[in-house]
Amino acid sequence: MDPNFRWDEFNRLRSALGYLTPAELIDLADRGTKVLDPFSVILSRYVELGAGNVFYPGAVVECDDESTCAVGGFNVFHGATRIAATGGGNITIGNGTLIGEGGTQIKSSSPATPVTVDDGARLANGAELLGPTWVGAGAQILGPISARSVTLAAGKPHTHPDPDHRGAVLKGFGRADHIRLAPGEVLNATGDFRTAPVERQRAYHPDAPSL
Repeated sequence: MDPNFRWDEFNRLRSALGYLTPAELIDLADRGTKVLDPFSVILSRYVELGAGNVFYPGAVVECDDESTCAVGGFNVFHGATRIAATGGGNITIGNGTLIGEGGTQIKSSSPATPVTVDDGARLANGAELLGPTWVGAGAQILGPISARSVTLAAGKPHTHPDPDHRGAVLKGFGRADHIRLAPGEVLNATGDFRTAPVERQRAYHPDAPSL
């Protein structure tokens, strides 16, 4: 590191924008949170953060002073994650979620557009969530899908052996508006999700046990 690097100016810049400094990110380790690269992770000081989270390099969680962003514990945020609560928005993330492998955006820009991602949910491969949206416990959005006003029912996590009991799933690519799915259901679409048939997840796992 360049000994002439202007640390004070660097820290002032982050603080002025409402973000934690690298030193403050490192201090999160006292609560079990691991920030793997405190120089590339951007985390708003207005975020309510639980214990035991993992932030990979490049993860971004923005929240202005008019908005609410509550993050539980033991979540994993991969490097292509961007979470943004602005203009009075509200984002709530539960415990044990897997977010951002292959890219994920979660945005709430007003009190009328809350986004909730419950325990054990999984968002990956280019998923974009726009409020109002609720992703129930164990539910998944997999692929470059722009999801708005979506309700995915809670269920068991994706690792559960019986797909009939898992949380609902959106997969494929395209735009998903005003979609509601029950436990064990999957909507696999290419383009407009409103024209795709709702299937049982068991159709993709025919040899899975029935528990």
